[in-house]
This record gives sequence, structure tokens and C-alpha cells, in this order.
Amino acid sequence: MAEHVGNVRYGQLDEEFVASLYAVTEAQDAPFYMLNLMKYREWADYPDGRPGITGRAADDLYAPLEVLAEIGAEVVFFGDVVEHCRGDEGWDRVAIVHYPSIRSFVDMQNWPDFIAQHVHKDAGMERTIIALCHPVAGGVSAGSRVLVDLVSDVDPDPTPMPGQLLLRVDGTPVGDGRSWGTVRITGLADGVEAGDQLLGDAGHASSVAVLALINALP
Repeated sequence: MAEHVGNVRYGQLDEEFVASLYAVTEAQDAPFYMLNLMKYREWADYPDGRPGITGRAADDLYAPLEVLAEIGAEVVFFGDVVEHCRGDEGWDRVAIVHYPSIRSFVDMQNWPDFIAQHVHKDAGMERTIIALCHPVAGGVSAGSRVLVDLVSDVDPDPTPMPGQLLLRVDGTPVGDGRSWGTVRITGLADGVEAGDQLLGDAGHASSVAVLALINALP
């Protein structure tokens, strides 16, 4: 990735996987989803020592919506975590961006506007997992409560439950050293407990219920 994220403070950069993105040919390229799990600093930590704002407020300043629009990308899911079902990461927010191509994502890293905004993400983000995914099957039912279930295993039987979208994780440009296999995104009907929708996966998992402010997933 670009020099401005070469030494990120909010996670481990998978340099081998990032290099593979730069090497993708036009024939191999295709649209994809980028899952972002976000944990904020209590107070933003700017290198220039500017007066403090919260980490969440700094991330709001970062949000590169105009840049995404210019490359044809779109935030298709965004919301606040309201329940932690598995894992102890303490995520605050979840976002999913749909990109038209890997090349568009790679090129964006070098855009001056994007680089200028990155200082806010660096200041506000304590840690994050950024996972590159492709859809496998299913679709998310409409609704404001959504279960986002990130697990290490690749689903051997990719048959979604009703109202569930399955994504295959192909790599994590930024993460915590763990590898991931599948994302299950499940719409939660009124009265349904998020924990009741979890499967007993082996390995590790990070699962949260999200109050969706944007839900334009298929």
C-alpha cells in the first residue's frame, strides 16, 4: 500500500497479501467487498499534538466518501456495534465498502485527497481488521439489526440461512495476525437474539450485533 500506511499503528500490515493486490492483472480483477471492524481510541492521538477530539470523531473526519464515489466505490453497510457475541476485541463500528475492482482500491491509496485524510484514521483508530471478501451465496434480509460473524474457518457447506449473506475472506490487508475464512452477515428479525444465530465454529471468531445506519447489502 502507499507509503502513508506503510507503518500503520492500528494493526499489522500483511505486506505479502498487499503486494499480491498490486500484481493483479486486468483479467484477474473483479468487484469485491472490504469489511472493516473498528475499535477507536478514547481520545485521538495526532502526531502534531493538536487539541484532542474523540477517536470516533477523528474517524468521522477521515471518512473518504468523496474519494470512494470518484472511483465508483460505495459504503453498502455501516453501523454501531450494540452487542459483542464472540471475541473480546471490543469493536465500536462495522463498515463494508463495495469496490468496483482491486485496481481502484490500489490506486486510491496514492490519491492526494485520500492521503491527506488518512491522518484522522491514524489518530482515531486503536485497532482494526480490514478483510477483502467475495460473495459466495445468499443475501441479507432488510432490517436495522444485523449479525456480523467473522470466523477462521472456510465454510465447507456454503448454504446460507434465510436472510444471510456468506462472504469468502481472501486476505486481510490490515489485521491482528490471525487468518480468517468466512463472514456470515445475518439480518435479525425483531425479538431474535443475535447469539442464537451463531454456529459452533472451531478456531477463532469475532462476532458482533450491529445497529445498521446503512444497509444496502444484496
